[in-house]
Amino acid sequence: MDKYPLHEIPEYPGVYLFIGKKGEILYVGKAKNLRSRVSSYFADTDKPVKVLRMVEAAVSLRFVVTDNEAEALLLEANFIKTEQPRYNIRLKDSKSYPYIKITGERYPKLAVTRNTSDEKDSYFGPFVNVSELRGILSEILRVFPLRSCNDRKFAEKKHCLKFQIKKCLGPCEGTISEEEYMRMVEQIRTFFKGDTDGVRERLKSDMALYSERMEYEKAAFIRDRLRSMEKLFYRQTVVFTDEHRAVDVFIPHTFENLPGITTQFIRNGKLIGNETVFFEDENTENILESYIMQFYGQVRQFPDVVVPFGLDDNSRLAEALSKMAGKKKTVITRGFRKLQETALENARIQTETYIRQLGRRKDVNERLKSLLKTDRDIRRIECIDISHLGGNHTVGVAVTGIDGHFAKGEYRKYKIKSAENDDFTSIYELFTRKMENIAEGSETAADLYIIDGGIGQLNSAVRAAEEAGSDSLFISISKGRSIKFMKHDGAESIESIHLYGRKNPVNLKKNDPLLMFVQRMRDEAHRFAITYSRSLALKNLTKSPMLGIEGLGEKRLRKLLETIPDIHARKGITAEEINAETGIPPDVCLRVAEYLRTV
Repeated sequence: MDKYPLHEIPEYPGVYLFIGKKGEILYVGKAKNLRSRVSSYFADTDKPVKVLRMVEAAVSLRFVVTDNEAEALLLEANFIKTEQPRYNIRLKDSKSYPYIKITGERYPKLAVTRNTSDEKDSYFGPFVNVSELRGILSEILRVFPLRSCNDRKFAEKKHCLKFQIKKCLGPCEGTISEEEYMRMVEQIRTFFKGDTDGVRERLKSDMALYSERMEYEKAAFIRDRLRSMEKLFYRQTVVFTDEHRAVDVFIPHTFENLPGITTQFIRNGKLIGNETVFFEDENTENILESYIMQFYGQVRQFPDVVVPFGLDDNSRLAEALSKMAGKKKTVITRGFRKLQETALENARIQTETYIRQLGRRKDVNERLKSLLKTDRDIRRIECIDISHLGGNHTVGVAVTGIDGHFAKGEYRKYKIKSAENDDFTSIYELFTRKMENIAEGSETAADLYIIDGGIGQLNSAVRAAEEAGSDSLFISISKGRSIKFMKHDGAESIESIHLYGRKNPVNLKKNDPLLMFVQRMRDEAHRFAITYSRSLALKNLTKSPMLGIEGLGEKRLRKLLETIPDIHARKGITAEEINAETGIPPDVCLRVAEYLRTV
């Protein structure tokens, strides 16, 4: 872009947008003084490589004047959320953190959600360690066995299996009164507010009362609930006790020349989550405000915010957050020194770990470049897999990795229309459509495509790409014959990597980081494809050819597909294994196993 006529830019607060050759927004920034800020991009000073690339790619500039800096901050966040500009710092995952929700229904339920916009519901979180969340929810429901059925099932007013196994108290049939049920809901809210001792004492009191009445089964049930509560307590670390306050603490830092932000989630005086994110090759000027605004762009219910002392004007951020939340929010800069010191120490350790991982990722990048004999940088990688269920519901998927991290917001699904149970034709169709999407701008081209399959699948993908004029790089990975007995990590893998135009595959050692990276991409693509194919099969259950198996009706078929989603890929599965995993009668399992060997 030629130097913009800077005298035409007003000296007011607002937002500026660098525009690419296709009219797309490349970068959005906010400014107290638009002319002064934009001028800095064209000044003869050292700038990060990413900024230089952005200015070079831009063909025009637009700006929007706002009444004040807070509105500029809010508008910048909205543009980033809706347009997702290529050169802006964005959260790695487009989804927000999950929360546990208490619904606002007559008989409330507990659920996991990422959407906190419904004011009638109550929320507890966020939870950073998603893998623990299901276990936490399970323990909470042991202590507080609320209903989990949908409204249609609840309206039938019939006890279900969960009542029989004491995971629900049966409000549908009136086994528990609405008053008692709501008392339990209030106990949950009290628990979430941090008064765990109060909840424990009330449960102990109820247990003693049932014992006095010689209702020993009810007393034992509460005893078990108390034991389950103990499993929840150890997860919560007390960080301060002077105020029962909920705050989110954001600490920017730079260690080893690597900028990042550590976030700590405090609820009821307890640390319930901690996460550090890093920004490689990024322009991190004024990063903190933009990061916080993006963070809460996904979460409408959030507490006050703590930032380090020294933020040039925290009133601007407070005003923008208040407008976003629809209620007054405070940005605190004092009183949390110990917490900030703890966050910085944790950030230092996380940085050391991240740099080691970064070194391994860069090593994999260099290995790929050497393998493919290219000087091109390989940052965006997609892995393609084709899946079907017994020749039906053929689908294709593409999972994306950027700089070594899965970018789930970039995953793509394709219903294959041209073939059933023909990988070569399916791969060709998928890439033909993918290249059309890239040309139209609805998909982004990858630096490297990994195909799950052998040389035939690889050739089909390359043929479709070449016909579309693409010069992207391709490899494929397949299972081959074991060259050696794999008794140690140094043995050659039975997995083979195929290169286009090369007859013989590349066989790497089992513990080779490059092979493990490619396998990780392939396994994620396989998981995503199986999940998609199974979801289509469950929607079209009545059309499944497996219903022709004697004794396998719709109910058992659904159980089979939900329990063993990759059942069609497991040709050697035995009747005993199917029975053990699904509980379907042995004679039916035998017929299923025999059917799978014939398709």
